[in-house]
Amino acid sequence: MKTFIAALAAFLMSTASIAGVALSGKYTGTLDDSGVYTQDLVTTLVGASAAGNVTVTFDKDLAVDDMFVESTIAGIDFKLGEVDDVTSIGATTTVGPVTVGVNQVSGGSVTFDVDGTFAGVTVGVDDITSAARETSASYEVAGLTIGAEHAKSGDDHQVQLDVSTVLGQSLDADGVASGGITITLDHNQNADRDEFEDGSWGGSVSTAIGALGTVKAEGHLTDADVKTYELSVTQGIFTAAWEKVGSADGSLSLKAVVEF
Repeated sequence: MKTFIAALAAFLMSTASIAGVALSGKYTGTLDDSGVYTQDLVTTLVGASAAGNVTVTFDKDLAVDDMFVESTIAGIDFKLGEVDDVTSIGATTTVGPVTVGVNQVSGGSVTFDVDGTFAGVTVGVDDITSAARETSASYEVAGLTIGAEHAKSGDDHQVQLDVSTVLGQSLDADGVASGGITITLDHNQNADRDEFEDGSWGGSVSTAIGALGTVKAEGHLTDADVKTYELSVTQGIFTAAWEKVGSADGSLSLKAVVEF
């Protein structure tokens, strides 16, 4: 079965310009300091027509992760299907500076989302009619990018903050920026910067150093005084990293990432 699907994918790629089919994906392989190599592959197949697009995402075992259809009718964008294990029907449209969306989860409730930019501040509100709504805002001023997110969990208000800037960046004749040192700082985010973590602080410093590649140093401190340190160097598809969490020994890894 896998051989058949692989052959079908190859055929679709060869006829993409005719059939309106595009194949993309991301391969990730990681070698740890015990000599164990693990790998993952996410593949996305998109079939396009004048009426709309169908997107299917497969994992490395060719099991379907996401499958949905998108279409635009009279200025309204529709999205129907499964994304991140949630099946729903959604519609969005833009009115002036505001984008309004409505989403019906299969067998569940209806949610309303609003996004827009006002006086230079980009604001987004998910599930606006719920007491547990999530609100995000970002603003750029004096070379700083400032972001904030708020969500309510029970009686608790969860607020995440982050700020970033680039120092010493240069512009070429076309106005394209390059070089410089990127500095970030965050509060109430976990070490992976993808979930709320009360009382924590984190930050990073990164810069490109010639043929060596991009060097990045990161740190994270929890409310319980658990410290995480990471130093990484990225060159081409490879990232070599050293990480230490709390009192545990530091660990080394080598990661290869290819996107196509």
